[in-house]
Amino acid sequence: MHKKRNLSFVLILISLYCYGQSYNEKIGFIDTYKIESKYLDEERTIEIYLPPSYQKLKEKRYPVMYVMDGQEYFLHPVAYQRMLRFKDKSPEFVVVGINTDRKKRRRLLYEDANQFIRFLTEELIPHIDKNYRTLKEKERSYFGWEMAGGLGLEIFTQHQNTFNAFFIASPTHLTKERILALATNIVKNRSHKTYLYFSKAPEETYIVQPLNKTDSILKVHNSSSIKWEMDNLLHEDHYTTPLKTINNGLKAHFQDYNTLRFYSLKEFDQFGNLDHIKNYYQHRGNRYGISSNVHRTTKHFLLLNAMNENNFERFETYAKVFREYFEDPTLEIWAIRFGDFFAKNGKEKEALDVYNSGLKKFPKSSAIYNAMGTFYKENGDYEKAKTHYKKAIALTDKSEKEKLRKYQNDLKKM
Repeated sequence: MHKKRNLSFVLILISLYCYGQSYNEKIGFIDTYKIESKYLDEERTIEIYLPPSYQKLKEKRYPVMYVMDGQEYFLHPVAYQRMLRFKDKSPEFVVVGINTDRKKRRRLLYEDANQFIRFLTEELIPHIDKNYRTLKEKERSYFGWEMAGGLGLEIFTQHQNTFNAFFIASPTHLTKERILALATNIVKNRSHKTYLYFSKAPEETYIVQPLNKTDSILKVHNSSSIKWEMDNLLHEDHYTTPLKTINNGLKAHFQDYNTLRFYSLKEFDQFGNLDHIKNYYQHRGNRYGISSNVHRTTKHFLLLNAMNENNFERFETYAKVFREYFEDPTLEIWAIRFGDFFAKNGKEKEALDVYNSGLKKFPKSSAIYNAMGTFYKENGDYEKAKTHYKKAIALTDKSEKEKLRKYQNDLKKM
């Protein structure tokens, strides 16, 4: 099972690179370019990923994730959203990968960290915000591994409103100076909420002490503007923590992007009520610049649970609130199921409205015509029942023998 998942992930990464430097409506756009830095006195290689909708939605602005050591980790957040956004589990976001020369890495990320931070905050980020449609500091995250993790703590402390999320894997160089600065400056000039996710592998005993000190400082100040998590990643090592960190960090940071799915009415009651759902989607829309309407998935599960639990009172309430949902069914089966449930509970007009909405969307649906035939038969209108049964038979492909036989038997029973 693990080998299959790893292979799938690799194939996604390969397909992403295949589309590099060209736009694809399913993949997006990946480009590589160089930016001249006066602070680093050199050119820096940058990779940038723009999600599929970027070309189409000209007014939409996007979260941005900056990935240190982009030559290693740039594609991980790209693959993450590629796999999850189609189910509304992740928003689309821009990814900026900052490539690092291994020979210069220690100097850039530690000894000359101040210069590198100035490059990041005064050159690269302004360049990205100027040339791309971003949500700026409102939704800007940082990923760093090892020395880049220690650098991330310094940025969090000294440049408090630059990023609103940090995903820090196996951080080294959490020096006394950086930890002291954290204790001194943790709540100064902080204007928005920030999320910090730290991870380590069990073998990384050498970073336990500085991570514990960092955790203690965060606990002492217990600022309402800072949320953090310290995660010991079992079965990982120093070199495998980045992938898990990116996955876990993004999942937690974007958890309020998820569409709400309730698997029972009790589960929904524990969440709240319809006003709570509306407030959830209002917040979601405001944060991500998307529709604030209650998602179809949520409407679907509420109605489905009401039917499964035979609670018509709840079903009728949701049907009134989400009336437009019935007028545009995603599949013909739902027009039938909803119509049948109305009919079962003596709501003939509502049942017919739902069936007819289904036919507007699926005018050649033999299944809906057959369901309407049964509806008319059970309500004593035998002529209309025959008409709809015959229509169902006429629309059924002869190769669908089982379905055709059923419809013919329904007609014979008349």
